[in-house]
Amino acid sequence: MDPHMPSSPPFPQPFPKKPPTDDDTSSGGVDQLAQAAKLAEAGDVFAARQILARLNHRLPAAPTPLLRSAFYFKEALRVALSSPTTTTAASTNSTPLDLLLKLTAYKAFSDLSPVLHFAHFTCVQAVLDELGAAPCIHVLDFDIGVGEQWASLMHDLAQRHTHTGVALKVTALVSTASHHPIELQLIHDSLSSFAAELGVPFRFAAFDLNATDLTGLLAVTAGDAIAVHLPVGSVHAPAVPSVLHLVRRLGAKLVVSVDRGCDRGDQPFAAHLLQALQSTVFLLESLDAMGTDSDVAAKIERFWVQPKIDECVRAAAAGDRTPPWRATLASAGFVPVQVSSFAEAQAESLLKKLPVRGFRLERRAGSLFLHWQRGELASVSAWRC
Repeated sequence: MDPHMPSSPPFPQPFPKKPPTDDDTSSGGVDQLAQAAKLAEAGDVFAARQILARLNHRLPAAPTPLLRSAFYFKEALRVALSSPTTTTAASTNSTPLDLLLKLTAYKAFSDLSPVLHFAHFTCVQAVLDELGAAPCIHVLDFDIGVGEQWASLMHDLAQRHTHTGVALKVTALVSTASHHPIELQLIHDSLSSFAAELGVPFRFAAFDLNATDLTGLLAVTAGDAIAVHLPVGSVHAPAVPSVLHLVRRLGAKLVVSVDRGCDRGDQPFAAHLLQALQSTVFLLESLDAMGTDSDVAAKIERFWVQPKIDECVRAAAAGDRTPPWRATLASAGFVPVQVSSFAEAQAESLLKKLPVRGFRLERRAGSLFLHWQRGELASVSAWRC
C-alpha cells in the first residue's frame, strides 16, 4: 500500500455533528492501537487482534506522519501477534534487488536526514579523542550499517598522521539475518579502496554473532587499541551482560553508543511501543520538513523505517527488553566520558548547513542529543572501559 495515499473516509454516521478531521482519526486510531498493545501485554491476544482488524479500516496509510507511523506499527503488531515465533527472514535469502533497494533507501536517508551523520561524526570524534594517538585502532562494530562512518575515521587518521603510518582494523559483528554476504563484501571493498587511496593500512573482517564463538576475538585483537561501537538495541537483551564482559576481557579502551528513542526496550510492552511510535513520528516529521520528494520518502519508509519498526515490535513481543542502558554500563564498571566540545561544534556545523531550521542539539549528562523541535531523534554517549 502506498504510504502517501489519502486516508479512506470513515464509516458513515447517522447524524454527524461535523465532518471528522485528520486529528479525530489520528487520536482515535492511536488510542485503539495503544489499547491493542495493552491487551497484548496482558496476554489477551485475541482481543488485541480484533482491535487491529478494526484498525485496518480506520488506519490506512495516510499523508500525516502520525497516521503513517501508526499504520506501520499497527501492521507490525498484527504480524507479531499472528506469528509470534516468526523471525526476520535471513538476509542470505534476500535477492540482489532487495539489497539494492535497502542500500538505496539507506543512502537517501543519509543524504536527507542529519541523524546518521550526527551519530557517525560524534562517535568517530569520540574514538579520535581517546585513541587518536595509537599506532593501530581496532573497531569492533555491533551495527556496521554500510560502514561509511569508518571511512570518516580513516580520513581523519590520515590527516593526523601524515608522516607516520597508523593502521585501522574494523571487525563487524553481525548476524546472517541483518547483513547479506554481498553487502559485507561491498563494505569490505569500499573501505579497502578508500584506505588504499589514503595510504592507511586497513583490515576488515566479519564475525557471525549467531555461529561464532566470540572469544576468538581475543586472538585477533591482541595489542590493538580497541574501540567498540555498541548502539542501544544492537544485541539481544539477554546477551548484553556477556557482551559487556567480553568487551572488558578484550581490553577495550572505549565504548561508543547511539541511542534512538525506538531502540529503548526497558519499558513494559505497551509503553515501549508508544514511545517508539512517538520517536518515529518525530523522524517522519523532520523528513517531511526537509521537503523530501514523496517517492523518495516512500522508499525510505518502506525499506529503512518500516523494517526497523518491524524489528522493534517483534523484539518487544518476544519479551526482549533492553535494560536501562546507562545504568547497565555503569554497573558493569564502565565510566562515562564527556563528549568533547569539538564534537559538539562539529554537530552544530552540520545542522547549520541544513535547508530547514528545527533541528537542535542538547548536551546532557555528558552525552550529545539531537532533537527535531520537541522530540528526541538520537543521542551519542561514550564510555571508558
